Amino acid sequence: MSALTNAIEILRCFSSARPDLSFADVMALTGKPKSSTSRLLRSLRDCGLLEQDPHTRRYRPGLLTFELGRLHRAHDDLISMAERELREVCARTGHTGYIAVLDGYEQVVLRIVPGSNPLRVVNPPGQRTPALATSNGRAMLARLSDEEIRARVPATYPRLPRNSPQNFKQLTARLDEIRRTGISEAADESIEGVGSQGFALKSGETGELIGIAVSYSVQATTAAERANVRRELAAMAAKLRRMTGDPLNQDAAQTGTR
Repeated sequence: MSALTNAIEILRCFSSARPDLSFADVMALTGKPKSSTSRLLRSLRDCGLLEQDPHTRRYRPGLLTFELGRLHRAHDDLISMAERELREVCARTGHTGYIAVLDGYEQVVLRIVPGSNPLRVVNPPGQRTPALATSNGRAMLARLSDEEIRARVPATYPRLPRNSPQNFKQLTARLDEIRRTGISEAADESIEGVGSQGFALKSGETGELIGIAVSYSVQATTAAERANVRRELAAMAAKLRRMTGDPLNQDAAQTGTR
């Protein structure tokens, strides 16, 4: 960790005002001894985080930093693009929307789009919930192979609400249904009295996977309203998949289902 901290300190020396630095510049900015500065610069150069001009001997950020930055921007673009479309859906339906990612067998909420209805369900950003018990969580899991899912779900299957899959066999059946129909729903699961519908979006460029859902009160929402949410999400999913190059069909083929 000490070596990593020192390397990060060197990388932070570069900026738009200082796009390249000499060996002496790095020593002055970090206050590190000559021997350790030389060793760190050589390691950063060898792994591609820095490049060294063969003539001036000055250092600049390497190709790997560019590639990592490109991935970060693509991720942010995917989230921002999804959030813009979700805001329109939430404005039309009045319900609350969520964008989440997978972390192991849990989902982590990244963005929330509050609805206008008096009865609103809001989970704060950063909240973790078993993905097995949510609509967008199961939609994301459905984009993985059964082997990948088994690697994420604990050997001792977690205790979940009664309406959620109670074992791996039930989970697989639910995920197969999502793959077959493209519809992922939940009701009275992670939060009692709350229902949701969701889908997963995968970037064709980076492979980044996110889950998008709209939640509502089970008792206060009619069947017609839920059907309207389903239509809105289906149209949103189709639009975003065209925009992001989502490899949905290839993923279905890899999991052995359509």
